[in-house]
Amino acid sequence: MNSQTPVIRAEGITRIFNPGPNEVRALSNINLDIYSGEFVSLMGSSGSGKSTLLNILGCLDQPTSGRYMLDGEDVSQLSQSALSTIRNRKFGFVFQSYNLLPKTTALENVELPLMYNPEISLKQRREKAITALTKVGLKDRIMHKTNELSGGQQQRVAIARALVNDPVVIFADEPTGNLDTKTSYQVMEYFQELNASGKLLVMVTHEPDIVAFTNRKITLQDGKILEDTPISTPKNAKACYQELVSNEDH
Repeated sequence: MNSQTPVIRAEGITRIFNPGPNEVRALSNINLDIYSGEFVSLMGSSGSGKSTLLNILGCLDQPTSGRYMLDGEDVSQLSQSALSTIRNRKFGFVFQSYNLLPKTTALENVELPLMYNPEISLKQRREKAITALTKVGLKDRIMHKTNELSGGQQQRVAIARALVNDPVVIFADEPTGNLDTKTSYQVMEYFQELNASGKLLVMVTHEPDIVAFTNRKITLQDGKILEDTPISTPKNAKACYQELVSNEDH
């Protein structure tokens, strides 16, 4: 058993929508510990509860009952403004639909999370955003508007935005859902690099080939955890990408 304190601990988390005779029990008594340095995938068919769980862990939603501990602090009972501060300072989010602001530059999109932090000056904000975009290979695209970028580039802008506040956890909801295989492998390569640098990642996906790049698979079914298994040798996304490219060249 892991002796360190989990970054994320869910204790008996239940989430019910429309309480009453037609209630929907999206999650039922979820108990879960996630530790620093893990790369966790949440799997399951549509309606299994994986996105609901991600939303609760990311403080975008609150459980109906149960406790959610983040870094040893009970966040289940915090006010909306306290939750908002946690989301802004401790988390980075990457979504399937990118959630970028249209007609604004890549740089402006990445600066956005830092605008809510009064401790960061305009100059620091710009520097941090440029650094994050450089990390995902978009240094030459920082002044491009989002509608001038490909889907893969837009997802990289979204990853840079998730990184810019140096979060404790990166949450990704179907981050490769709209991307072709080659671009998906590139995104997973970034995620593996982030994980290797010590970042904790929690990702929802329904694609088994994407799960293979993570080091722990949690499968949900009908709002319950069906299985929770470590992946001892995750596939290397960079190698898979290079193999795909070389096959195209032949």
